[in-house]
This record gives sequence, structure tokens and C-alpha cells, in this order.
Amino acid sequence: MSLFFQLFAGVPMNEMDTFPLVPLGCWLFPIGIYLLIIGFRFGMDKQNRRFVMVRCGWIQKWWKHHFLRSLLYGVFIAGSLLTVFKIIDLFVLQMFTGNLKEISTIFVLWTVHAMTLSVLFLLLETLKIKKMIPAVILLLEGLTFLSGFRFKESAKFMFGSWGMYVQSNLYEDMYGFSIISVIIVQVTIIMVCYLLGSYLLKGKEMEGV
Repeated sequence: MSLFFQLFAGVPMNEMDTFPLVPLGCWLFPIGIYLLIIGFRFGMDKQNRRFVMVRCGWIQKWWKHHFLRSLLYGVFIAGSLLTVFKIIDLFVLQMFTGNLKEISTIFVLWTVHAMTLSVLFLLLETLKIKKMIPAVILLLEGLTFLSGFRFKESAKFMFGSWGMYVQSNLYEDMYGFSIISVIIVQVTIIMVCYLLGSYLLKGKEMEGV
């Protein structure tokens, strides 16, 4: 099994009869890297927020600018991580595994899931729990996945499995989630996070952001 598949495809159903410590650790490893990178970037952006706020004129306009910019940055980082590990597979480990459809599906599912994680990060920032955000998101990811650990029928409804190709109906016919449905739900979460963040910031001064 290639490194790319181990890190980004998720935990297969046939490994869920025993506690999937190693596969789950492999899944959370690139997510942890992703959260650290976007957290560092968001921290750098914070230094320029007052200037951007003055230019935007009001906080809701700033939030829209910040949200969209951060979302696009998250897509770039997700794509970069996926590409780097695929290159390692091809040119360092020389593992030429996986067809184009499989690789493309992994790219799409992981990127959309990463986008959802990044907007949750942004939303939690507005709640002033900045230092705990990566830990909170990793716990959400791990615990929701483990909630479907005992009962395979419920796994498809768990947030922590939604980025996993091997938990999708393309890989697992009986218990896999519908890719289209999961993408729609995650896009809806992104939109709700934007609206909720705008509401939470309404009336606040920039110092409190």
C-alpha cells in the first residue's frame, strides 16, 4: 500500500473490527500538519487585520474578505500536501499504485474535508479559544470517527469519516457514504460557518476579533 493511500484514503472497513490505532494515526497525521500550517498562516494574518479592517470599512466586509481568502489558502495547502506525498510515492518510494479515478477521488474528498476543517478553525477563532483550536478539531475528527467504530451502519453519518475514500460508496458498497451527499453537507457546513461567524462578529470592535 502506498504512503499516499495510507495517509489520505482513510481507515478501511475491514480494519474496524479491532481498534484501528495505526490507520487512524496515519489519517490524523496529515490533518495535524494541515491545521498547524493554516493556524500559522491565520496567526500571521492577524497582524494585518487592523489595516485590512480600515480598508474594508466594516467588520462584516472584513469577515467576508478574510473567510474567502482563508478558504482559498486552505485549498492550496490541501492540494500541496496531497501532491507532495504523491510525488514522494512516485519518485522516492517508486510506488506506482492507484488509478487516476481513485487518486482524483481521494484528492477531491480530502480537499473538501480540509476546507470544512479550515472554516471550523475560523469559526472557533471568533469564539476566542485560539490556543485550543487544533486540539478541538482533532478531537472532533477522531471522536466522530470512533463513534462509528462499533456500528458500521452509522459510520457514514460521522463527520470524521467524510474525507475517507475507503469509507465512500465507491470503495465500500454496503456501508460507504454517498460522495455527492457528503460533499453537499460539507459545503452547507462551510456556508453556515460563514453566516454564523458574520453574526458572532456583528457589532464587535476589531480588537476583540
